Amino acid sequence: MILFAPFLLLGLLTLPALWWLVRATPPAPQEQSFPSLLILNRLTARREDAARSPLWLLILRMVAVALVIFGLARPVLTPHRTETGNGPLTLILDDGWAAIPHWTNRISAALALGETAIRNGQDVTLLHAARAPDGAMPEAFTTHDPHALSEHLSRLRPQPWPTDRQALAALVGGRDLSGQRVMVLSDGLAAKGDAALRGALAKARSVQDMRWNGCDILRLDAATGQDGALHARVDTLPCPTRTVTLHAVNANGGTLAAYPLTTGKDQTLSLPALLRNQLDRLTLEGATGPAAVHLMGQADHRRPVGILQTPGDATPLVGSAFFLNRALQPIADLHSGDATALLGAPLSVLIATDGALSGEQTRHRVLDWVRHGGMLVRFAGPGLAADQTATSDATSDALLPVHLMSGMRQLGGPMSWGKPQTLAPFPETSPFSDLTIPPDVTVSRQVLAKPETGLTDHVWAALSDGTPLVTARAEGNGEIVLFHVTPSPDWSNVPLSGLFPDMLERLIERSAGVAGGGPAELAPWRIVGSDGGLVMPPQAARSIRAADLAHTDVSVTHPAGLYGPARGTRALNLGDAASPMMEEPLLGTRILPDGAHADRPIGPALMAAGLLLLLLDLLLSLRRRGLLGALAVAGLLLLPIAHAHAQTQNQTPVQTTAPLPGAVPQAALETRLGYVLTGHDDIDAVSREGLQGLSDYTTARSSATLGHPDGVVPGKDDLAFYPLLYWPITPDMQPDPERTKALNTFMEHGGILLIDEQGAGTDTDSGTSGAARAALQRVTDGLVVPPLAKLTDKHVLAHTFYLLHSGFPGRVAGQPVYVARNGDEANDDVSPVIIGNGDWAHAWAVDGSGNHPFAVIPGGEDQRTQAYRFGVNMVLYALTGNYKNDQAQYPEMLRRLGSPDAAPATTSPDTADEEDAP
Repeated sequence: MILFAPFLLLGLLTLPALWWLVRATPPAPQEQSFPSLLILNRLTARREDAARSPLWLLILRMVAVALVIFGLARPVLTPHRTETGNGPLTLILDDGWAAIPHWTNRISAALALGETAIRNGQDVTLLHAARAPDGAMPEAFTTHDPHALSEHLSRLRPQPWPTDRQALAALVGGRDLSGQRVMVLSDGLAAKGDAALRGALAKARSVQDMRWNGCDILRLDAATGQDGALHARVDTLPCPTRTVTLHAVNANGGTLAAYPLTTGKDQTLSLPALLRNQLDRLTLEGATGPAAVHLMGQADHRRPVGILQTPGDATPLVGSAFFLNRALQPIADLHSGDATALLGAPLSVLIATDGALSGEQTRHRVLDWVRHGGMLVRFAGPGLAADQTATSDATSDALLPVHLMSGMRQLGGPMSWGKPQTLAPFPETSPFSDLTIPPDVTVSRQVLAKPETGLTDHVWAALSDGTPLVTARAEGNGEIVLFHVTPSPDWSNVPLSGLFPDMLERLIERSAGVAGGGPAELAPWRIVGSDGGLVMPPQAARSIRAADLAHTDVSVTHPAGLYGPARGTRALNLGDAASPMMEEPLLGTRILPDGAHADRPIGPALMAAGLLLLLLDLLLSLRRRGLLGALAVAGLLLLPIAHAHAQTQNQTPVQTTAPLPGAVPQAALETRLGYVLTGHDDIDAVSREGLQGLSDYTTARSSATLGHPDGVVPGKDDLAFYPLLYWPITPDMQPDPERTKALNTFMEHGGILLIDEQGAGTDTDSGTSGAARAALQRVTDGLVVPPLAKLTDKHVLAHTFYLLHSGFPGRVAGQPVYVARNGDEANDDVSPVIIGNGDWAHAWAVDGSGNHPFAVIPGGEDQRTQAYRFGVNMVLYALTGNYKNDQAQYPEMLRRLGSPDAAPATTSPDTADEEDAP
């Protein structure tokens, strides 16, 4: 034990004086004659005073004062130290994911070692072994103040990625360690760069390695095996095996199942298909951090796939369903049956072999299912190759992506001059574009598509002679895909190749909202934090190629978490590509962490004990004087008064909410439009002038009254007051997690986000097309954007206020505008986002003198009028939703469209406005 204020112990010198005062004998009573002896004889003594204080009371007072004096001297209890020495101390703290199990003990040990060195007059330097969230190695922290050291250590948190021994070795090598004592608080896990770090530490005066029990470090790994089942394994350092509990958890945090696992052994997790598709993550009981969590990702869910049965199609090595089952078993939840049974349950993909759609009721049921968002995958065969004109009807044609020619094309064989065709490279727009085509895959027979205009837009795969192999077309909200060959090796050897299951897997992913495409870059969406929860990715996080995801090591640039779009994430886990766990060789003399605990101040406890003893002395003194009873009675009398006062206070209204801000935002008092500030003064000025012009135009021509527009910074400003937010995209924009979170919340609560590429790639800005598109992809990555469709005059936006038939121009014309394919049901089916390249702010802009400072191309003022009208429609669409889709509006709309069958309406909200030009 040590004292931080030992001079206060001089107060103990007052104890003899206290002893003398307490033990002092009072003066003897004086004798005095008093004539009224009779009165004195009748007096009765009510209290007797002792001539001297009792010994026990004297000891009580002396102990109480001594405790108070010792407490004021600030005594600190210092545990037994495991390390002593002279010279400055350098602490190297392993703060990667492997340090999480003993993190609190590491911080306590670092604080204890540092405080000891500081008390000995030595400086303490702290180095971190893991990179910071920005990707750089943290700077060394040097101090000789114990309070600064304690505050710095209390703010530290372990990082959810491994340590970087190589970078740490470079940092240590650049420092002068001569005369330094180095203490490494190691996690004990071997890593790349251990040898380099050991060499860098060799020049220190002494190196000691403090380690905790490495058997507490667990790492969960899980994968789908060749049998299609989910396998899990818990890896540890070379330690005795033990049993841990694994929980299968759904997206809501509920436990689907629990499994006992033995460390170091692979175990199959038996989980029904229905629960398997609800599986969101696996977690280890009693452990935290990325090593105790295995994320599944939405793309890892086994999607339900149905195969329409036909007689004999499951015959081994011959039937079509046999080869489909073999290809789909590892990647999908397979179901077989008729259309009634299959379509009565949730289904992602429906596969129909040749002859499976022969029934008329089956065709109608399947077509209705496709139009509601399903994907139908068809395969050709002799039945489909028959005379198309004889079996053609409206439903049959609707279930084909392209029109087919009658008959079958023969490639190779004794009756053909040709030879089997190989496959041509997949188009870039195809979901198969990132697949490698084996050179030995050939096609000997196929059904041919009729050569029609636009056929190439529907081709996803073709033969080397250009004839289609796979075609597709959207039908309603779903898609129809046709393989122009059989799923058995009768017409090609595609079903015998590894390409076949890969193509089917791409189609299943596409049905779940995961678009296929070229070598996709998967941006980090959420990462696993140190506590095991999902948090926003760090600044240093970078995208990963989809093909490289399974082979990527976890690091600060690629932390464990979910990558890709929010509705189709793929998981990167700590154990996916990690090497076996090995114990790190000692970096110095090994010492145990026993006794390396922080100092414990006991001064407050001593002072509290002394004050309690003094309070006891007071109560005893009152009792000896006979005043304790009177004091208790007074307390009982005051108790009802205090109770009544408390009741009065409870009945008084208390302000439980935060006071209103001194300045209420103007957007809360009047309807205003908002625009996202870009940091470019010229662009922000155009956004302000453009929205001001649109606000004035809307106010003058509708019942909506709009105020001045506001510039906002999502993530800092409250967006809840704005119905419409205009966001101009600049080529230098960078992703911002806080902005993305704020915009997602804005759209989720009914706001509309208008994203404008400002005419990039057009005549007004021809040189920034690629940069603007790249910036758009960067800043929208992480936004919850629904599937988009091109805006047409059938959409409610085309007739919300004005009837628009000739496009939706801005400063430039002819640019497509995209809205949600299906509106948000929670927000009146309104599209939460509108994306275009019209540069509308320049077309709407009005300067201080009321003029239009920017020309519109190529339509002049008529085009500006159309731009204003489209802007008014967007504003009213944001304010009123989809009310124009109501059936009551149809007669007036038909009359305005010139339909002779429409009854004339007496009034119309659009009549005056349609004729009013700006």
